[in-house]
Amino acid sequence: MFERFTKDARATVRDARREAVSAGADTIEAEHLLLALAGRDEFQALGLDHDRLADALTEEDRRSLASVGVNRDEIEPPPATQARREPRFATSSKLALQRALAAAKKRGDRHLDAGHVLLGVLSAEHGRAARAMRIAEIDVGELREQI
Repeated sequence: MFERFTKDARATVRDARREAVSAGADTIEAEHLLLALAGRDEFQALGLDHDRLADALTEEDRRSLASVGVNRDEIEPPPATQARREPRFATSSKLALQRALAAAKKRGDRHLDAGHVLLGVLSAEHGRAARAMRIAEIDVGELREQI
């Protein structure tokens, strides 16, 4: 699949990996793709804001934990390890990339760019990225139309 990716789509995946590593995650999730995309000027101009989405993800985490009676502030983070392995793609990011490929095919595009990746992320109705976008009050339908 990656052979169809343009330079900017590959950069998005690299940036998503950095987001995952920065967060201490073992996997690259759809929200890491979303944060990577929100760091790009062309998507910031459409209303994606990296800091607002990062805050929304933190709030989504707090709400999800609170729904099962856990106070996020009382959780002790796991100890840092020296030998972290390379984060792998999780199901949510794999699905987002598969949906990006489907969006490119549907449009008749031979290559997959960052806009297609964003469409792939936006197509999920459930999951952390979708909930964070609702918390950040991002109009997904409008954003989809602008791409």
